[in-house]
Amino acid sequence: MNNILSEKEYQKFLLERLEQDNGYLIRKSSNYDRLFAMDRELLIQFLNATQPETMDYLRKIYKYDLEDTIVGFINAETTKSRGSLIEVLKHGIEISNQKLELMYTKPATSFNQELTRKYEQNIFSVMEEVWASDKERIDLVIFLNGLAIMSFELKCNIAGQSYQDAIYQFRTERNPKTRLFLFKAGTIVNFAMDLEEVYMTTKLAGGCYLLPTFQYG
Repeated sequence: MNNILSEKEYQKFLLERLEQDNGYLIRKSSNYDRLFAMDRELLIQFLNATQPETMDYLRKIYKYDLEDTIVGFINAETTKSRGSLIEVLKHGIEISNQKLELMYTKPATSFNQELTRKYEQNIFSVMEEVWASDKERIDLVIFLNGLAIMSFELKCNIAGQSYQDAIYQFRTERNPKTRLFLFKAGTIVNFAMDLEEVYMTTKLAGGCYLLPTFQYG
């Protein structure tokens, strides 16, 4: 950490740690679908790998429209008045009486090998320099099975900026109505970080207030 002299180096450091220490896939920002806040390719890859029979069944019904049908259904469920991304991740979706799981939770024990195998099929990925809209570029976005769950604004103290600049950026330059930041339907949490402190918020509201979570020394 002491060798990080710029925001770009900080970004690179986090990408390396996520990839090398935690098994994250690094994805190109061109894979981001800003209309639905997701990486469609990874979403379908996860569904095909974990639920092939269900996907084959649905493909016979929807044919080439299957991907758009799934993406549209997820979007409808997360953006409806009582919907949320968390609920969709927890409970999955149902299309044509077929259940599709969108993530697998970690089993309480390792005794059930099938549950453990499914959990290990979750795909965590990260993108840098993501354009959430024509005017909003985000330093890092983390995805779970193709669905955006976290965003990060990074600042480097040595370069003369701090977490306060990241908070100001969230307050003044991030639109709460942008799909990525849409409350409940977009990212579950948003982080403002420098080399020493981290702040977070679960809701952007223009003049958002970010709560301190922890500090690194």
